[in-house]
Amino acid sequence: MESVDTILDRLWPAELRTDHLFLRPVTQEDGALVRELLTDDRVRAHLGGPVTEDRVAARQSAYPTTPGAFTVVRVADQRPVGLVTIGADHRCEGRAEISYQLLPAAWGDGLGREAVAAAVSWWTDAVPGGGPLVAVTQKANRASCRMLEAIGMTVVDELDEHGARQCLYTPAGDQDDSDLRWLRLFAARRDAVERRRGAQARATAAGQNLPEDLSALTPGGLARLCPARHGAYGRICARMADHTPDLHLGRAPDGAWIAWLTPADT
Repeated sequence: MESVDTILDRLWPAELRTDHLFLRPVTQEDGALVRELLTDDRVRAHLGGPVTEDRVAARQSAYPTTPGAFTVVRVADQRPVGLVTIGADHRCEGRAEISYQLLPAAWGDGLGREAVAAAVSWWTDAVPGGGPLVAVTQKANRASCRMLEAIGMTVVDELDEHGARQCLYTPAGDQDDSDLRWLRLFAARRDAVERRRGAQARATAAGQNLPEDLSALTPGGLARLCPARHGAYGRICARMADHTPDLHLGRAPDGAWIAWLTPADT
């Protein structure tokens, strides 16, 4: 199966048209739009807050060269009002993720729903059998959840990420269950990777001192185990820097303990 990046390279550039919108590749001229989206408190309310100037500059530079990054243009006044991007999902190899941001001035008219639906249709039509497409949004962001549900996407998982509960949607809807089969396939692959990494972590100094029976740990030992769920899949801790516990644990589906350390920005 082709990777998401390879597929996007093959399909790009692309333009999409709907009744009220024109989706085209992001250009350097969209720098002001990118800045506004990344620094607006309302837009970023469920996205970790406004980003730094360095991050703004990096995004302004990267978007025009990123296959799958669409600028959403309102046809009525030709004004760019948002971004919709499709790219590789960092949580799961081989899976695509759609993300979206719209200026507050364009909220409430169904434009976000129209833009995301167009991009989802483009991907599913252009890449039949190419693997699942997902969208991840904070559970607290009810407007985003309602929008995804309105275009036929279904919640298939929940996870803890960036300090908040997230819902993972896929456009399974009334279609066949191919997307769900892909999700199960990748979940199995993910568990295999977690087991391998868990074995590697047991070779660390912290891991070597961990007994098979965790009930044998002293209170001091238990205090070193991270009880939080910071991992991409809500089951493991994947932080190392600025984090007190030095051993990060979770459980595999069969109940076996898994643990490993990774860079703090994972």
